[in-house]
Amino acid sequence: MAKMRPLGDRVVVKPDSKEETTRSG
Repeated sequence: MAKMRPLGDRVVVKPDSKEETTRSG
C-alpha cells in the first residue's frame, strides 16, 4: 500500500504538470 500510494501520486502529478506547462506555453 505504501508503495502504491507514492507511485500513483507521482504518475498523476507528472501528467498533470506536463499538461499545464504545455497549455501555459
